Amino acid sequence: MAGLPGLEQRTFSAAFLRVLDQQPDAVAHIDCAREWTFAESFDRSSRIAGGFKSLGVRPQTPVALLLGNTIDTVHICAGLALGGMIEVPINTTYKGEFLLHQLNNSQAETIVIEDSYAERLAAVAETLHNLRTVVVRGDSETPGLTELRARVKVVALDELTMAAPSGPVRLDPADLIAYMYTSGTTGPSKGVLTPHAQAYTYASREDQERPNQNDRMLVTVPLFHVAGQWFGVYQALIHQIPCFVAPSFSTRRYWGWVRDHRLTYTTMLGTMAELLYQQPEQSTDAENPLDFVISAPLMNDLDGFRRRFGVQVAAAYGSAEIGIPLIGPPETIVGGEVGFARAGYDLRLIDEFGDDVERGQVGELILRPHLPHTVMDGYHLMGNETAKVIRDGWIHTGDGFRQDEQGRYYFSDRLRDALRRHGLNVSSFELERVINEYPGVYESAVIAVPSELAEDDIKAVVVMHPGMRATPTSLTWFLVDRLPPTMIPRYLEFVDELPKTPTQKVQKRVLREQAFGPTVWDRKAAGIVLR
Repeated sequence: MAGLPGLEQRTFSAAFLRVLDQQPDAVAHIDCAREWTFAESFDRSSRIAGGFKSLGVRPQTPVALLLGNTIDTVHICAGLALGGMIEVPINTTYKGEFLLHQLNNSQAETIVIEDSYAERLAAVAETLHNLRTVVVRGDSETPGLTELRARVKVVALDELTMAAPSGPVRLDPADLIAYMYTSGTTGPSKGVLTPHAQAYTYASREDQERPNQNDRMLVTVPLFHVAGQWFGVYQALIHQIPCFVAPSFSTRRYWGWVRDHRLTYTTMLGTMAELLYQQPEQSTDAENPLDFVISAPLMNDLDGFRRRFGVQVAAAYGSAEIGIPLIGPPETIVGGEVGFARAGYDLRLIDEFGDDVERGQVGELILRPHLPHTVMDGYHLMGNETAKVIRDGWIHTGDGFRQDEQGRYYFSDRLRDALRRHGLNVSSFELERVINEYPGVYESAVIAVPSELAEDDIKAVVVMHPGMRATPTSLTWFLVDRLPPTMIPRYLEFVDELPKTPTQKVQKRVLREQAFGPTVWDRKAAGIVLR
């Protein structure tokens, strides 16, 4: 482990030029159709950079992306970074007001879209303030573009890929590489102003044992998400290893990709790990080349997952705002943790008054980087939101953690998702874990709802496995046997699925907006009194 390079070397162009100097003909990118060497990917990305330049896109100006998981997306992002431009990746399920908000907030004059998303863009075209050019991946003559052609210039992606190459511009670590929009689970999406040094620091694991030169990376997380693009594709570039980009996460195709492309290393969202683990067990499950998984958060049955699939499991915690300040190596991992403090940050856990909490107590994680530009610069055009998060040089994460005697950190709750009952804080995360232990429960979400008293009442929204049933009364008595009275939900609702973002985060804001309906069961009205 050599450690991360100096700050001046933490730019996308510096990382690419290093690999071109050391192994240009090694395999860089793989999809279901072909392989690309680092030299081939650099040439195509440089042509795309030249194509954007010919469209009038200048360094440090934003370009929006509404694109799926393809090698084209990888090369487009690389071209923008090499050209010193700012990418604005947009959640590919967004439409209407969600799409409109990010396009107007980013002030992007150019967008690159899949042809299948043209009608979505046309539907908000009248209220777009800045858009001037649409670059289309796929059929640039699709009928969905008819209305757009009257308002904006429409260009085929092929025109950019055939442009004259543009050499990488000189980048400063402080230059912005992206506006990475938050998922919007608690309010309007905020564009995180991300310097090159932050993206590099987020992506790199040069201070860890893996990946190593023998690894082959699997990316199944969406490329509009930091875990897919930076902890996946960009990490593979920094470590100079091949990267297979899957079109999407698929439990049916997952292990076929792993075996066909000899993939050894991947990052999973916790939900992905659970979905794989819930598939019917096969005697050949461990007969695969994958041997290193970073899971965020860790799967519920950590030991069972490791044994069944024959993998090492590591932990990590981070966000678009702060990068990855916590890392848990596989040799030290215990269930429920998110890791130890990573070098390069000062970390504190504080109470509501800003005082440090005692070891073992839950407090909000705040942090301060040792080097400039290794965390976000703020939120784009949202000064008030920036001021709430960055105070006196410390970034306030809004996440509650506790730390054990060995220095491990354990996630407790999103503080805004914490509940207060009878003068005590209740962790929705912890309550959900107990609910999920009930036979037949697939997943659950706990939210605070208005109470007749000054504090919160608790509601749990529960999804059962197909074919499984439960009653509110049976689930309640199950919880009574396992939880203090303050944590027992007053309200229960069984639903077919929870509202989620494409990265599988539960949209609790939506659940709060739909808190009371005809299918909600009220424990108090049912006459169950807890003492």
